[in-house]
Amino acid sequence: MAVIEFENVRKAYRRGYGRGSLRDAIPEMFGRLVGQGNRDNGNLLWALDGVSFEVKAGETLGLIGPNGAGKTTILKLLSRVTRPTSGRIAVKGRMSALIELGAGFHPDLTGRENVYLNAAILGLKKQEIDRKFDQIVEFAELEDFIDTPVKRYSSGMYVRLGFAVAAHVDPDVLLIDEVLAVGDHMFKDKCVQRINEFREAGKTMIIVSHNKEMIQKLCTRTIFLYKGRVVYEGETQKALDLYHTGYAGEALRVEKRADRRESPAREMQITNVVLLDGEGQARDSFLTAEPMIVRMHFRANAPVDDPVFYSRIRKGYHVLHGTTTARFNIKGHFEPGDEGVAEVCYESLNLLNGQYNINVGIKRDHFSPFTFDQIDAAVSFAVGSRFEQGGALVYLPHHWQVRRVSQD
Repeated sequence: MAVIEFENVRKAYRRGYGRGSLRDAIPEMFGRLVGQGNRDNGNLLWALDGVSFEVKAGETLGLIGPNGAGKTTILKLLSRVTRPTSGRIAVKGRMSALIELGAGFHPDLTGRENVYLNAAILGLKKQEIDRKFDQIVEFAELEDFIDTPVKRYSSGMYVRLGFAVAAHVDPDVLLIDEVLAVGDHMFKDKCVQRINEFREAGKTMIIVSHNKEMIQKLCTRTIFLYKGRVVYEGETQKALDLYHTGYAGEALRVEKRADRRESPAREMQITNVVLLDGEGQARDSFLTAEPMIVRMHFRANAPVDDPVFYSRIRKGYHVLHGTTTARFNIKGHFEPGDEGVAEVCYESLNLLNGQYNINVGIKRDHFSPFTFDQIDAAVSFAVGSRFEQGGALVYLPHHWQVRRVSQD
């Protein structure tokens, strides 16, 4: 029996418009009065374009895809944070959403007061909250701060309390969106254990994550989304293989190059970005400690002296490494029409399992805020590592010793 039905759903946003405030609604209402409302003018952004799927009771569905694919939009539609432009959505049973943890918290209220407020918003009655309150506080590890206003909480404390409340609603359907991208490792492990308990109890779940291992471990079926459409629906491993072998990445890069050809000429312009291995072969997946080359093709459209090229490796919102040609005192003069290549060679890619992307750009100089050109997430790549190389993000060459200490 299908617990979730998503039938030919489309969702559009207007570029440059707010999302539902009175301030944004007034000019729209006035436009309709004078006969100018509801005009597309090429200004609609289709977050979802005809997406259909079903989720059966007890199934765990994964949603993967690049940023902007429509994953979070699906969860917001299911949790009724927003409404579809067209199509049909049906959900049976009590739902809990681990999307924007603590979004319902009031900063001036204490943790205790916010537990009751947030749990009520999620559908619990006061008697149920009373019964589960101690479990929520213990799970969040906030016994000493539960009567402190949450505006004094750290971001980690805020997220812990938000997860604890949402995870104790005892839902029939659980929606999870990258909530484990924050918090310390011990709390993440506790969250994963809690999610596993839901799965073993036969709860229905939809999980959005860039964490390949989590999707592999938890999801019985996976949907690969790209630009608001379903690219593939079926076996989890095949969906991950399609995503991580660059199927969507290449489409994104082609689209970005097309957009850039239509944009006004810059003094210096990036025309293409590719990743290469140590042998000069194009790749988008590497092993820990392998070499990786970022090759940036560029063109000058005006005379430019000593431009500075930069590369920044990122995971989510975090910059893991940044470098520029200024650090190596590389200089040069370029005339209009000159084309060239800038390369940075990472001699040993000391990253562990994960999906990463690279921002590239050309600046006037190292410290100047002026940028000739830049491309965020110009390329993405996956890294695989061996068990003995360690865990987390960074590979640090190491070894262990264990020995008995003799006692005289």
